[in-house]
Amino acid sequence: MALVPVRWSGLALAVAFAACGMWTEFAVAMLVALAQVIAWRSALPREWECAVSAASLFAAVSSYLLLFERFPWWDIPTHFVLNGLVAVLVARVLRSGDPTPAVIVASGAAVAVVWELLEVAGARWVDSSIHTAPADTVGDIIAGILGAVVAALLWRRGRGQEAEE
Repeated sequence: MALVPVRWSGLALAVAFAACGMWTEFAVAMLVALAQVIAWRSALPREWECAVSAASLFAAVSSYLLLFERFPWWDIPTHFVLNGLVAVLVARVLRSGDPTPAVIVASGAAVAVVWELLEVAGARWVDSSIHTAPADTVGDIIAGILGAVVAALLWRRGRGQEAEE
């Protein structure tokens, strides 16, 4: 029962946004729901599943509260943390099990680039207020890759401790 908010808060948020006719926010919340379901169904360890859920929800709420616009630096830690967690999630799905740190970092680099491409597409076709300046894009990609490196190290460390027990 304790995992209900971890697994379903994104969908609940999406339903609330849809009920208010907030369609861009609805789409972002559905991405949170997607990350939550994939983390759950891929049998990600509980602490990683909770971290993916919390970071995804935090990023979506940050967007809704316009924190990225209010604080220009806000997206750097968001890209660092969320990209690192999503890198583990993607690597876990691709490897169908225990991914290596190299696969996590490679997944993180790919996710960082795709994320930025989606931001550019979003700025062009959804909301022109999305900030896509070249320096911002490069900074976000670097933050995302560094987040994937840290996540890979944490994953390796955590998996090593499990093997010792």
